[in-house]
Amino acid sequence: MVRRGQLAVLAVLAGAVALGAVLGAYWLTKYLSREESPADARQSLTLLTFGAAANGPRPIACLALFDQGRGGWSLYTLPRTLLLEGSQGEYVMAGDVMGGDRLRANVRRLVGTSIAHDVRLPYAVLRALAGSGRVTLALAQPCTLRVGGVWRTYRGEVRLEMAQLPNLLGARGETGEDEDTLARAALQAVFAAGALQPADVRRTTVADSVARGGGTEDERTAAAQVLSGLLESRVRVERIPSAGTVNQGQFVFRADRSRVLAEVTRSVPGYAAAYTVYVRNGTGRIGVADAVRLKLAALDVNLPAAANAESFDYRQTEILAGSEALAVAQDIRAILGRGVVLRGENLPAKALVVIVGADLKAEDLQ
Repeated sequence: MVRRGQLAVLAVLAGAVALGAVLGAYWLTKYLSREESPADARQSLTLLTFGAAANGPRPIACLALFDQGRGGWSLYTLPRTLLLEGSQGEYVMAGDVMGGDRLRANVRRLVGTSIAHDVRLPYAVLRALAGSGRVTLALAQPCTLRVGGVWRTYRGEVRLEMAQLPNLLGARGETGEDEDTLARAALQAVFAAGALQPADVRRTTVADSVARGGGTEDERTAAAQVLSGLLESRVRVERIPSAGTVNQGQFVFRADRSRVLAEVTRSVPGYAAAYTVYVRNGTGRIGVADAVRLKLAALDVNLPAAANAESFDYRQTEILAGSEALAVAQDIRAILGRGVVLRGENLPAKALVVIVGADLKAEDLQ
């Protein structure tokens, strides 16, 4: 009887071991053969560089961002004379690292969020995407460039042979403003012309263009998504928020970090900051809370949709701050120029509530 009991136990254990082996093999096979979710370039920033080839015309670069609110793509050009911050806090000129690995890291420090993809394509891709031998550039202002050893000034609408585009994009301007003006007009013209092509032609062109760029599978997928999106809708092309100035005798662009945060970083899906600011309308005036929210967009904070306060009889603007948010509350008061800072007893440590009072006028919010 004892032997029979032992045999029964051994049989059960053997069955359990066999079952465990089968299940383990199944899960291991499933893990090793799993398919990674495809990259979605609409959920992040993509760095696009055209002309990143050795011994060719100088490249141009831009950030591609899908604007969820507008339902279309935006391109933010990165002028070669844009001052960036290096790994040691030193100044770096964007043109000196354009087409290399350092550009992505330096731009990431500027925008304050990750750049998921670094796509580098030859200038020939622009010609293919345009689908035409000529494009018309609409210049926002006259620009003077040194092309073929001669200084030439372009203004208004310029009909351009696509074969000339690489040399024009790589040319040196009298200032960085000239170079960026032409780059923005060229990108706008190329993608506008490409959008007029039939859908099947666009798909084939994008596939061929991505193959020319090389890179990893993830980068090729992102490149295809970005280029397809740029050819499907009206593209907004702007310079990264910055202002031109002369520094030690040289023209440079200095980034406006507040506007970069408000216009670029905050538009990236999944953006999340450490602090959250809730804006409440305490006056009953239509639109005043939204105006305050827009005014505070330059702060590195989360800004949920505005709402009404419990009443509309607030004579003075109140800024209620959580226990760890008093410094942010002072920044808000400095931006608005009005308001009294109070401790929010029941608020989370990093939350703030701005209740707009009658002391905040329309002219304060312009």
